[in-house]
Amino acid sequence: MSIRRTEIQKLKTGQYIMVDDEPCQIKATERSKSGKHGHAKVRVVCVGVFDNNKRSLTIPSGHMCDIPEIIKGTAQISFIEDTSINIMDLESYESMDVNWPVEEELKKKLKELQQDPGKMSLAQLEYWKLAGKTLVTRIIIN
Repeated sequence: MSIRRTEIQKLKTGQYIMVDDEPCQIKATERSKSGKHGHAKVRVVCVGVFDNNKRSLTIPSGHMCDIPEIIKGTAQISFIEDTSINIMDLESYESMDVNWPVEEELKKKLKELQQDPGKMSLAQLEYWKLAGKTLVTRIIIN
């Protein structure tokens, strides 16, 4: 799990941040002015990548925060089970099990591939590895 650190004030909407050891996508940032004795604060509203939970945090603007490194890859689907999908990376030939995606469109494509093994052998998927977990982002059916 590779994580880098950056100042909270440099983050923008659409970037990723670690909140409670969960990678989250930033949906909004708001910066408040400093008070008489305090620092300026940054309020971040974000949504978990894997659990879709909304999180909000307020941090002084000079503080550092953790940013997850995203490793993107393409894989071939080996087989599809009811709870997980076994995939093989096309560059490193590493085999791994990933959970079913949360998006309904991706679930629909996977169920279609599960019914037709001939189509499944031609299909590929794109995945992201972040914070030690793997996320299916796109399914390509040739």
